[in-house]
Amino acid sequence: MSTNYARYNWIDWSKSIAIFLVIWGHVPMAQSGTYTFIYSFHMPLFFLISGYLYNPKKTIKEELYKNLKTLMLPYFIYQLIFYPYWFVRELLVPHQVINIDNSIIHPIIQSLLSDAINGPTWFIYCLFLIKIYSYLIQRKQSLYWLTASTSCLISILICYWLNKQSIFGTYATHNFFAVQIFFFTGQALKRTNIGNIANSLYLSIMWFLLSAISFSILISIRYTSNYTTWSEMISFYMLGFTGSSMILGIGFMLNQIKSDINYNISIGTMVILGIHWMFIGVFNFIIEKYTHIDYITYSSSIAFIISLFIMAINYPLIMFCKKHFPLLLGKMSIQKWNLFALKWFFFRFII
Repeated sequence: MSTNYARYNWIDWSKSIAIFLVIWGHVPMAQSGTYTFIYSFHMPLFFLISGYLYNPKKTIKEELYKNLKTLMLPYFIYQLIFYPYWFVRELLVPHQVINIDNSIIHPIIQSLLSDAINGPTWFIYCLFLIKIYSYLIQRKQSLYWLTASTSCLISILICYWLNKQSIFGTYATHNFFAVQIFFFTGQALKRTNIGNIANSLYLSIMWFLLSAISFSILISIRYTSNYTTWSEMISFYMLGFTGSSMILGIGFMLNQIKSDINYNISIGTMVILGIHWMFIGVFNFIIEKYTHIDYITYSSSIAFIISLFIMAINYPLIMFCKKHFPLLLGKMSIQKWNLFALKWFFFRFII
């Protein structure tokens, strides 16, 4: 742990900021520039970091096994954890028909087909697809640049065509094409000395300022969530890269600050991703019932404070999983009682 901690401290800071932005972006806010800011780059940032941290195994069998265990198994466990909340939420919908098909069969099939009932976990499913795909097309490292650049170009063209035809599928399948370039960019950056910037405060500040200025100019010119023209597509990718670069710049500047809390948040991003949406929903439900408001929205500043609170209550869960259930952190290690817990989940909820 200490080796990775020293080497990738700037990545830890970047991941912690990124997961906070995910929480903040999911808290319902009145119309503001906060959504525009967050949604213009926060998911590209996560895929870029994932590409940077990606270490493929030697064989496809090992690669598939690793990603099934560290991504897909946690993905399905987070659906099970989320299911009671999802079921109660469905019960509260007026005139909703509750039966075996709607309440059990459909959510299982839905999650299997990448349309997660635990919405934010689409990222885990998408990352699994991209990692396996990346391994398959890059088995010959001598052809890395050719295969990666060709794949990125084709994926962008496919994404453009899907948007043009209003064919969106699920978040996981659509973003497989949309954000693939960020994952491959992360892999490319790992082949450079970009991490050395974090060792120089001057270079870190210059990196951040150039990225922040570029991002500010681009977002003031154009931002849209509908990418149906080439100019909108170009804007999406430019904002994704400059916004991600801006957060990496903050990570560079914070690199010399060692924090166990930050490290634990960084390794626990999957826990936060898998649970925070449920916490936000319960919190909003309580506030709505107390205030008699049908749909609560907050100012950006209040949403910021709520997001800090949500992250804080996730921290003990991260520490618990780190000690007793590393599988939910996306770690390979599975202790004996973890296997027992998995069997209990399977027989209790599936059979």
